[in-house]
Amino acid sequence: MSAQVIAVNVQIPAATTAPVVADFTTHALRVGYFHRRDWQNLPTDDWNVPGVYVLMTTDGSGIVYVGKSVKLRGRISTHNSDPQIDWRRALVVKRDTSHGFTSADVGYLEGRLAAELDAIPGITVHRGKEDRDDTLPRHMELSLDELLGSILSAVRLAGLDVHKPADLPDDEDTEEPADAAADTSVATDNASWRRRRTKKAKLPELVAAGLISAGTELHLSQGGTTATGTVSTQGEIVVAGVAYSSVSKAAQTALNSGRDQTAHVLSSNGWITWHIGSPTGPVLDSLRDQHAAAQQEQ
Repeated sequence: MSAQVIAVNVQIPAATTAPVVADFTTHALRVGYFHRRDWQNLPTDDWNVPGVYVLMTTDGSGIVYVGKSVKLRGRISTHNSDPQIDWRRALVVKRDTSHGFTSADVGYLEGRLAAELDAIPGITVHRGKEDRDDTLPRHMELSLDELLGSILSAVRLAGLDVHKPADLPDDEDTEEPADAAADTSVATDNASWRRRRTKKAKLPELVAAGLISAGTELHLSQGGTTATGTVSTQGEIVVAGVAYSSVSKAAQTALNSGRDQTAHVLSSNGWITWHIGSPTGPVLDSLRDQHAAAQQEQ
C-alpha cells in the first residue's frame, strides 16, 4: 500500500469487556475489536449491519478467518457456537455512513482482504464460503479498493504484521543520457550528467500525470504463460486480488501463478512485459518515455 498517514480515532471504553472502537475518518470506516468471550457486548443496533470481519487465533499458528455478512453480529454469534477455527480475537468492519455497505460491496471486499492477508508471510487465511458478486461496475470496485489501506491498517492495529513482499517498490531505475554514453570526446563535459542520472517515473507518477488510468487492464505473455493485472488508484498493479507496488514483482507473481515451483520465473522486467489494454498494446515503459519527454519540455 502507499506510504501515508491514515487518520484514526480510537475509543477505549472503561469497561474492559466492551469492544474497542476505531474510526478511520478518511474512508468513514468503523472497526470494532473484541475478544471471543465478549462478543455479546457488540451492540446489536450498531453491528447487525453489512461488513467484513477477521477472526484471529492466538496459538502462534498465524491462522485467520476472513468473512463477510449482511448482519455482522449474527455471523459472529454463529462463529462462536460453531467455529471454523479456534479463534480468540476478532475485528469487524462496517461503513460509518447513512447507507453503509451493500451485500455486493462486502462480497468484493472479502475477496480482496483475504487475498491481501494470504500474501503475507506467516499468515494463513481460512476462507469461508465466497460468493462474490461480479456484477459490480469497475468504478465501484476501484472505490472499494481505496478502502483496503484503512482496513489493513485496522488489522495492523489488532497486532498482526501486515507487511508483505508485494509492498516493496521497484529498485531505482536510472538511465544515462545517450549522448554521454556514446561520445567519449565530451566525457568531461558530460561527467556531471552521468552523476545526475535520469530517474525514471514510477507507476503512481504515471497515473498522477494522466498517462494511464486506474482500472486499466494490463496483459503479459512470457514463456507460454499469459496473465492479466489491473492498475489501482494508488498506482499499484493488482494481480489475483493482491496489490503490488513493484510492476516487476507483479509480473513475476502473475507468471508463476499455477506453475510448479521448479518452473518458477526468477525475475521479469514488468516495464517491458506488461502491455497496456491488450496483449499487443504498448508496454508500460513507453509511458515513462512520454513522461520524461514532457518533463524535459517544462
